[in-house]
Amino acid sequence: MPQVIMQYSSGLKLDVPATLLAINQTLLASGQFQAEDIKSRAILLQDWLTGTTPGSAPFVHLQLHILSGRDLPARQQLSDSLLPVLQQQIQGPTGTQLCVEVCQMERDSYRKCWL
Repeated sequence: MPQVIMQYSSGLKLDVPATLLAINQTLLASGQFQAEDIKSRAILLQDWLTGTTPGSAPFVHLQLHILSGRDLPARQQLSDSLLPVLQQQIQGPTGTQLCVEVCQMERDSYRKCWL
């Protein structure tokens, strides 16, 4: 844990592997996770709409899924540390939206195994 899902609209300039690496390094530097537990992926969205004008206001929506139990300041620290990573890694036209959402997964029902 954690799971990172970065959804991004077409029309942006970014090096996806470098961006994911920077995200993982930031999470590791937080001291809350082990490197081998951080899983990240990126999904390019070809079909998207912001408002009512197709192709306007591209975006990146980064979801950080973590197990429940961390207090609000810890979750805020994670989102506060990840947003600048997106700002450094992503180039887009004026109006490009970058956001980070920290989602809690219920610890009591989460399951994981290794093959």
